[in-house]
Amino acid sequence: MRNLFKTYAASGIMVALCLTMFLGCNNETDYKVIRQEVVDLHNKVMEDGEIASKNRLMLDTLSRIGLKAFKDTQPGIDTITEQKNIAILIGKLDQVDQDMMKWMQEFEPDVEGKGNAEAVKYFEGERIKIKKLDSQYKQILNESDVYLKKFNLIPSSHSMEHDHGKH
Repeated sequence: MRNLFKTYAASGIMVALCLTMFLGCNNETDYKVIRQEVVDLHNKVMEDGEIASKNRLMLDTLSRIGLKAFKDTQPGIDTITEQKNIAILIGKLDQVDQDMMKWMQEFEPDVEGKGNAEAVKYFEGERIKIKKLDSQYKQILNESDVYLKKFNLIPSSHSMEHDHGKH
């Protein structure tokens, strides 16, 4: 009988211990942490939007008046091809800006009525979207930086402004 009692007591202690460990190991991510990551990344990407606007302005100025000046000093320059290249770059800058505006209009930071798990899932999806926008900005900013540097229109430190490193 004593052995039976010891066995039940040991089993009860093990069950209680396992239950305590199981309940104590609730590592569910708080949606607020992920939401803050999304907002922080959004703020960094907005800085890229400002750089994109500056690049767009320089490209537009180059297209309207700058190429004529370069034609005088570099007669071999094909201004028609350069106009096309500028139009493509401006189009890409405009597209990523439109994508960003669409994301901002659709983003819902308020998750009232949603449980934590549902909110976490939503913000994880938004994090993927904003990281994609970040990559798009980096790509077009690098393209436009390289192009503008051909005409000595951008300081070399400018390219580093939109290198956010790891997010």
